[in-house]
Amino acid sequence: TGHQFDFSLNWQGQMANADTDTIITYFNRHAKNQLALWTPSVPNGTSSYIPMDQAEVHGVELTHAMNWKRLGLSLAGTWQEAEYTNLKDANIIGGRKSWISYTPEWVMSARLDYLFPGDKLSVYTEYNYTDKQFLGSREGSDENFIQPLHTVDLGMKYSFVKGWKLSAGVNDIFNKGYKTFN
Repeated sequence: TGHQFDFSLNWQGQMANADTDTIITYFNRHAKNQLALWTPSVPNGTSSYIPMDQAEVHGVELTHAMNWKRLGLSLAGTWQEAEYTNLKDANIIGGRKSWISYTPEWVMSARLDYLFPGDKLSVYTEYNYTDKQFLGSREGSDENFIQPLHTVDLGMKYSFVKGWKLSAGVNDIFNKGYKTFN
């Protein structure tokens, strides 16, 4: 349970001879009994979602899209601060705030689309960045974080007839994704 607030400003117009759409959003959430993914610090420990106590998340998101006749560019970035503020059951000492696990501070992406002449085939490439993420152990050590992740995606879309498209793509073409351990 809790309450959430967000406020956005949107600008649409022309920039660099492109149809442009820019949105900036501020968001703020206060929750009670926030669910969190928790993994015990033991070999082969089973992760589970447990209700924690109060959580506060606030941040800013910026999206910017530019579309020319055949080329499209989309940029997005989100900064957020996510903390437990009154933990009863987790890693907290003396009322100190603790980060929410598996919640990155920064997430960013850039996507470039190209529509071939004939307006049936389009291709895209996308770069994604996800900042380090707290694992839910003690604060202050790099061993308690999943390291930042950089990935590149490629794909294509083909329009057979109006309303019918076939899409194919590969996420993380360089296989840089998170590794799991047994």
